[in-house]
Amino acid sequence: MSKMITYVVTYEHGRWVSRCPGGEVDGVGVASSLSQLERDLAGIHAWAWPEEPPGVEFVFDLPAEAAEVVAEYSREKELAEAHTKRAAELAVKAAKVLTSHWSEPDTARVMGLSKQRVHQLKVSA
Repeated sequence: MSKMITYVVTYEHGRWVSRCPGGEVDGVGVASSLSQLERDLAGIHAWAWPEEPPGVEFVFDLPAEAAEVVAEYSREKELAEAHTKRAAELAVKAAKVLTSHWSEPDTARVMGLSKQRVHQLKVSA
């Protein structure tokens, strides 16, 4: 896929509706599920651009209450992913430091991990 085509998606009268504000695709897509909508649009792309069909990207135009909770969820998910990444980095560092003083089983007990996991952390790059 060389590029993405962005669609603004809304939920109207029991159906998902897509519009292409960039003008690459005319008309409106309608489907009962987002999966079906994405498949339909991918099919249109494959037909319109057989050599290199662009991908499908959705931007959701949600009611204010839903948009607010989705935005909050997205922020928290991003923070959680950052914390998970940092915790993984610290696990490697801790395993290397602790095993330089103690055995892998003792390090595992201190860290609350299995000794196999401590070994994996210790030998990781």
